[in-house]
Amino acid sequence: MSHRSPAPIARLEAVRKSYAEAGTTREVLHGIDLELARAEFAVLVGRSGSGKSSLIHVLSGIDSASSGRVELFGEDFSAASEERRTRVRRERIGLVFQFFNLLPTLSIEENLLLPLELKGTLDERGRARAASLLEAVGLSAQRHKFPERLSGGEQQRVAVARALVHDPDLVLADEPTGNLDEENARAVLELLTKLLRPSGKTLLMVTHSAAAAELGDRVLELRDGRIFERQRSAGA
Repeated sequence: MSHRSPAPIARLEAVRKSYAEAGTTREVLHGIDLELARAEFAVLVGRSGSGKSSLIHVLSGIDSASSGRVELFGEDFSAASEERRTRVRRERIGLVFQFFNLLPTLSIEENLLLPLELKGTLDERGRARAASLLEAVGLSAQRHKFPERLSGGEQQRVAVARALVHDPDLVLADEPTGNLDEENARAVLELLTKLLRPSGKTLLMVTHSAAAAELGDRVLELRDGRIFERQRSAGA
């Protein structure tokens, strides 16, 4: 009796993305084919300007592909309305960015509760999960402070917690350590591993960091608008 492999959590087929610039069209993604398995940690590397952030934006539905198919959680995401993509993103995707993107007028705790409010799950259970994540990232005592009172490393730990508070299936991290020194970068990577691995979440992380790349089950390289899988050395 044969056993079918579980469907990938995300699939990109022949995805292209172009931008209009100064009267011309520049294509940054040249027919991307990519699958992400459930519970997989995939790392995406590439030179600046290679289209890594564009791929994250297309995959998350922040932006639309110029052509090709984006399938997420078994749904044709490329055919979905902007309202539908926003709903799926709020309910099932966690996003971590290089520049934290915390709201300066909200306290740390309020920043963490916002995704739950947007999802409609700001209840006792949701508040307990937020409190647990603040504890996990070591910032419970800072919960009433505003982001500007925290260091860069602390702000990124809050951003990681915020990306996970609504219990997403897929986490997309775009250079999560790019704005941090080596010590804080290592702490954020350890945090991502500790919080995501046991819960079976899928992670796609864009990075320039060799240390971050070592976390991946697969290391993918975006080069000349196309995806290549890097072969690991023996014993790696």
